[in-house]
Amino acid sequence: MRSSIMFSELRAEMARKKITIKQLADEVGVTRDTMGGKLSGKRPLFLNEAFVINRTFFPDKEIIDLFKELYEGEEQKQVS
Repeated sequence: MRSSIMFSELRAEMARKKITIKQLADEVGVTRDTMGGKLSGKRPLFLNEAFVINRTFFPDKEIIDLFKELYEGEEQKQVS
């Protein structure tokens, strides 16, 4: 079951470092609205985008912690 807030750990880290959705969007190469959709689960967030965000903004964090919803989704697909 998905939580109502997608990528809650990422959002917490963004708040701690005062990083905006626009900054993430600019680094990934999408619009702010597109990135907002990705973070809310309305659009897919691709693993390569997660790597860019992790490497650029949160190099001290494990990618699996920031984007655990991506991994949980893949695990559920494999079980089905």
